[in-house]
Amino acid sequence: DVYKRQTLRSIKREIAAGRDVAFWLDKTYMHYDNGLLTADDIAEVEALAQAYYDALDAEDKADAEEITL
Repeated sequence: DVYKRQTLRSIKREIAAGRDVAFWLDKTYMHYDNGLLTADDIAEVEALAQAYYDALDAEDKADAEEITL
């Protein structure tokens, strides 16, 4: 379905760019609840969001290490 592909692509693009990740993750769950997205789609988006948050955590850790040096 074209709408599903466009929706999923848009959500993934926004998360990959780091734009309001929590909002887009919430939108993903909403689309899942409405039947538009599948569990596989959710897993794909969650992996992107986790990668984003992991990168933020690594950046925070590096900043904290610089401060303690």
